[in-house]
Amino acid sequence: MTASLICEDFPTLTGRQEPHNESIFSGDITHGDKSIELARRAGANSMPWQKRAQHAILSLTPEGRWTHPDCCLIIPRQNGKSEILIHRCLYGLFKLGETIIYTAQRWKTARDAWKRMMALIKGRSWLRSRVVRSTCSQGEGIIELASGAVISFGTRSNDTGRGLTEVDLIVYDEAYNLTDGEMSAMAFTQMAAKNPQTIYASSAVNQDEHPNGAVLASVRVRGLNREPALYFAEYMAPEEMPRDDEATHQYANPSYGVIQTAEKIQKIMRNLATPAGRKGFDVEALGRGDWPVEKREIHEPVIGAEAWGDMEGNSELVGPVAIAVDRHLDWYSIAMAQRTTSGKIHIEIGYLDRPSAGVVETIAAIVESVDPCVVMMNRTSPATSLNPALKVKHIEPVLTSGQEMAQACVGFLDDALAAQLEHTNDPRLTNALAGVEKKPMSGGAFGWDYDTAVILAPLVAATLARIGLLTYGIDEPKPIALPPSYVAATGPAEFDALSAGF
Repeated sequence: MTASLICEDFPTLTGRQEPHNESIFSGDITHGDKSIELARRAGANSMPWQKRAQHAILSLTPEGRWTHPDCCLIIPRQNGKSEILIHRCLYGLFKLGETIIYTAQRWKTARDAWKRMMALIKGRSWLRSRVVRSTCSQGEGIIELASGAVISFGTRSNDTGRGLTEVDLIVYDEAYNLTDGEMSAMAFTQMAAKNPQTIYASSAVNQDEHPNGAVLASVRVRGLNREPALYFAEYMAPEEMPRDDEATHQYANPSYGVIQTAEKIQKIMRNLATPAGRKGFDVEALGRGDWPVEKREIHEPVIGAEAWGDMEGNSELVGPVAIAVDRHLDWYSIAMAQRTTSGKIHIEIGYLDRPSAGVVETIAAIVESVDPCVVMMNRTSPATSLNPALKVKHIEPVLTSGQEMAQACVGFLDDALAAQLEHTNDPRLTNALAGVEKKPMSGGAFGWDYDTAVILAPLVAATLARIGLLTYGIDEPKPIALPPSYVAATGPAEFDALSAGF
């Protein structure tokens, strides 16, 4: 295969264009195509791997929300990672009218990003004419348009973003040293944004050089676990590939042949000949990170993966349908429960998405569609904030007390251990069950422990739906049933009340 077959715009390109590790969910890539075209018209062509990232970052769900509200790119140094970020910001500024914060570990990096973006803008009068302010001094770079869209470039601190309330896009460049304090300062700036997105971009972490690598490491673990709504791409060469083989360098570096060359890589290898230098080469040039591991007790799942997998099924369903709603970590989930003809309880997740006005409409559409025997919520759940709006729709959920919720959790686990449940192997529910911890309560009862990074809303909603069916379901010959051909959605926002099975 000749290099030209990879990309005609970059005839010397020989680097592998696909990440070694990737987690991506399907969506509409129209914005990605437009972003690539805008950058091209501004004078910047993209390599295939950069286009791949733009398509994923700017992908939309059918509801018009980001398919991946969180994105993580881990790429060896000097591959053109910053171009992806700058092109995303250019499109967000000029076409989406966003408010953007671009942060880096070092001011030099943030200033360079400002300069690169301004170079694209200055090179085209149809971009330049829209700019009303462009400054870069005293540790902050600003580009503001007549439309009100604005981007700020700067370094991170525990005060970054304070005073801002509606930031659409946050970029964490050089995320290898991102701290919890810096994250906390920035997180609340997106609370009022209608469709917020966060991008983490970095080379791999080297614990010897990056003492604050735990935050990026935790995002990486989420990506490796295929967490819903997170786009994750990691370019690296696995350990079994020889470090001095050019094929290894091409595998790890997507821009090999354009930015890196055999001569440059060999020179770096010769200069990094000490043990620390060889480790630095492996991390920086091959993407073989020395990742910190969170020190915590070994997690024992409440039910084994094999036992849970054995309960996957798609039986004929009869009798009433119960639905339940929960919210955890700013994710809403809707679940249902219905009996099978063999007497088991079939549970499914019909919805998992970020807060939006569409949540109430979705619940109302489900109620209209399946006429459930009950709509359940946990009294202490943030989901109860929906109740005033639901009341307008003539929907009044039944709220469980703390004791009732504990009984529901115990009952759910008892049924699971006794193989009396049936499910569709939906990863949204399976992941929640695999990561949940039991929170002990008086009398030997327990609840699901909300103090976790795992998105628990699907499990809590399923638990509530089961107890709702047992408490309020009435045996009837054949009310509305789920079609046997139903296939659960795999993404966080693929639910369509008109096509769902319940």
